[in-house]
Amino acid sequence: MTSNNKHNLGKKFLKKQLPTYIKLASSVSLVVGAMGVASHTYAQNSADGLEEVIVTGQRASIQSAQDVKRNANVVVDSIVAEDIGKLPDRSVTEALQRVPGVTVGRYTNNDAEHPAAEGSGVAVRGLTQVRAELNGRDVFSAASGRGLSFESVPAELMYAVDTYKSPSADMIEGGLGGTVNLRTRMPFDSDGQLVSVSAKANYGDQIKETNGEYSGLYSNRWETDAGEFGILVNASTSDLSTRSDQVYSRAYMPRTINGDDVWVSKGVDWRRNDHESTREGGYLALQWAPNESTELYFTAFQTKHDNVYDENAFFLEGGNGDQALVPTADNDWVYSGNGAMESGTVTVANPAQWGLDFGTSTRWAQNVSKTTDYATGIKWSPDDYWKFSADLQYIKAEARVDDYTLGLKVIPAEARMEGIGTEKPSIIIDEAYMSNFANYNLGQAMTHFERNEADAKTARFDAEYDFNGAVIKSVKAGVRYSEKTGDNTNTDYDWNTRYATWFGFDKNSIPKVTPEQAENYLTLYSFGDFQRGDVTVPATGYLYSSEAARNFRATTDAVNADCETDGAWWCADSVYSDWTRLDNPEYRNYQDEKTVAMYIMTNYGFDDLAMPIDGNIGVRVVQTDMTASGSFIVNRATVDGVEVIPRSVTPLDAKTDNTHVLPSFNLRLQASEDVFVRFAASEAIWNPSFSDMQAKVTVSADIDNETGVIKGFNLNQDTNPYLKPMEATQFDLSVEWYFDSNGGMAYAALFNKQVEGFFKKTAEPYAIGNYTGQATWLDNVGSGDINGLEIGVNKFFDQLPAPFDGLGIQANYTYIDSKADIPLNTQPVGGDTVAGAAPVDTDRSAYGQLPIDQLSKNAFNIIGMYEKDSFSARLAYSWRSKYLITWGVMVLIQTLMMD
Repeated sequence: MTSNNKHNLGKKFLKKQLPTYIKLASSVSLVVGAMGVASHTYAQNSADGLEEVIVTGQRASIQSAQDVKRNANVVVDSIVAEDIGKLPDRSVTEALQRVPGVTVGRYTNNDAEHPAAEGSGVAVRGLTQVRAELNGRDVFSAASGRGLSFESVPAELMYAVDTYKSPSADMIEGGLGGTVNLRTRMPFDSDGQLVSVSAKANYGDQIKETNGEYSGLYSNRWETDAGEFGILVNASTSDLSTRSDQVYSRAYMPRTINGDDVWVSKGVDWRRNDHESTREGGYLALQWAPNESTELYFTAFQTKHDNVYDENAFFLEGGNGDQALVPTADNDWVYSGNGAMESGTVTVANPAQWGLDFGTSTRWAQNVSKTTDYATGIKWSPDDYWKFSADLQYIKAEARVDDYTLGLKVIPAEARMEGIGTEKPSIIIDEAYMSNFANYNLGQAMTHFERNEADAKTARFDAEYDFNGAVIKSVKAGVRYSEKTGDNTNTDYDWNTRYATWFGFDKNSIPKVTPEQAENYLTLYSFGDFQRGDVTVPATGYLYSSEAARNFRATTDAVNADCETDGAWWCADSVYSDWTRLDNPEYRNYQDEKTVAMYIMTNYGFDDLAMPIDGNIGVRVVQTDMTASGSFIVNRATVDGVEVIPRSVTPLDAKTDNTHVLPSFNLRLQASEDVFVRFAASEAIWNPSFSDMQAKVTVSADIDNETGVIKGFNLNQDTNPYLKPMEATQFDLSVEWYFDSNGGMAYAALFNKQVEGFFKKTAEPYAIGNYTGQATWLDNVGSGDINGLEIGVNKFFDQLPAPFDGLGIQANYTYIDSKADIPLNTQPVGGDTVAGAAPVDTDRSAYGQLPIDQLSKNAFNIIGMYEKDSFSARLAYSWRSKYLITWGVMVLIQTLMMD
């Protein structure tokens, strides 16, 4: 048996007790062998006269998921393979959003400027710190060394997906929101030979492309003189083309216009992102049961995700000083009731010398990730009391990012802005001006590279003794040892620009695009039906072509070839990409982590009570030693032009060690034959990712300009190699009612999570070796409190007259209330001092403490089902309320349109 039933009390793992109630289904399936051809229902009279009914399709999947939930001794929600296959979902991430309490993000890498057409990132009960497992074992992506990008995993490879919301002591530590366990099929899960193939098509109506998805599976098992053998092979490949359109208003700035104190947005951004995604996966499983008491297995699993996106953007970036937006002489500005500029014609104070800082941008990026997992183990039960299992695992993850951006500047004298601060901000600029390449100059350039590798070697041993006692049912104990390493190169974002207002250039004297440059590298671009025509943007504009961005080095080499003869300042390596950065040891970091975990857990039960009680109580002790190796960099410092501190780079080994004691308690009370009440309490941790713990520390001298005295060394970065794990105390109370045998169930759950030590950027004193000063870096900051409610119901309406008796429904709703106490730098607001993340609204009122990011207050799913005879259909809808994407200094108003 795989880890499928690891939480079922009193269940043996031997082959004769393997679960057989989940049947494989796909768009096209053929089942041959002893079972014959599968039909929707099958009944026969056995020797003892009992009638056996085998149910397949959506009903079987729902009943199987409910069996997992009902029999588990922890709080868990499951989706079986039939669910994933029947939902209109292309990845595990998309499937998970159907689970109560689970929401998915819609932004690439949590970047508010880059929406994702597919789900990106999973949050369980409001927390994105979600542990990923593959068959109960650790699995991760290379850059983080922790969780897995579930959107990279083909749904067709999954037997089931279990979301654990309360842990038990025998579960691997990690995961504040919960643990998502991806379960693959095993050969012994089927009675005989099984063959399945599927084909699907996806059409994007905005990008106007059709793509296919294909998968195939073969499984069989044989009885031999050496025991029973089984083999399973599964493969999947899919392509997907999507387009997303985004528009948002930039942050508001306090301004004085004609003597009135008002608020004016810095500008507006429009972006179109075209994504081309290829997802591939393969899986092999072997099982051997030489006798009734022993099982050996081997699995190999690989998933690869290749995502390319082309971005085309227009943006108006005003600000303060020469860039500040002001009314034209007509002064046609219109304000909202709280003094925020909504519409009007805008210009700058000196349009003759400068003008509106308008840019166009082309970005091409490719992100390729691959994770490969090998596992082997043995399970042995010598008698009716003892169970032993041993497991070895090797996992290797790789990731590569190539990211190029090229931009232009165009400087019109004025523009018309409308609907600023609403969901549909628009801008109108003279089309003839925007369509003339001679009005543009070559602007910004940016590159970003990542090369990440990580691997882990893990050994685990578990033993369980069954007492068959009146109260103590069994005691289980085990030990797990893991060595995980990471080799990560991250070059940061190397952004440079030729011209900006703050440089003091005259727009009339800076070089413009030449006809040759326009022909070779630019394209006259039109967004075309942007957000289905709901938002007005400049009709056309020049930007770099996608080919020019993709061939970034050749393009930049060519356009800068003669800059020295022009005497341009940017020739001093300002716009040339440093192509040796990937070989620069300053960007390279190594992580070496060793973890030892031990646990003991008691399964208990009070069977003789009027309302029987069972559950488990245990404790897990985890010791983690981490060494992050990188560079300690001291920047060069001068006083009156004289170097007082030379630049230096020395190796840095940052070491941390943490020990955590994690108790857990789970209780299940059977109030009646069909009603169960659960209570759970536990402690949990979440380790920082490898990328958050990069050991690249750069300090700069803090020098008194009058005396030349060095007061200390300031540190400013987004990482911290000395980060500690986040911690949480969590409670869960739920009621489950299984009101009929055809998949009918209703449930409600209350939960509370108290989180300590968020990973947030903060300012504090630091000391590293002989260097001390003020650090502004990622650290363990503040706390949060999350309270929530989950309710749901599943029901097939068999009582309705035909043909409506095939109708069914699944619905769930989640409510979450959160508050975060994050002591950030104090900020002056309207003459007062407000601590914490306290941005100012356009009516000058402070928001005060913000909610926890990525957390929606309300979310629901509703799935309509129909299944009768050989016909099956499903229609699913998911919704979540607005949520804070990230804490920062500006608030964005966004709207998305994507397919």
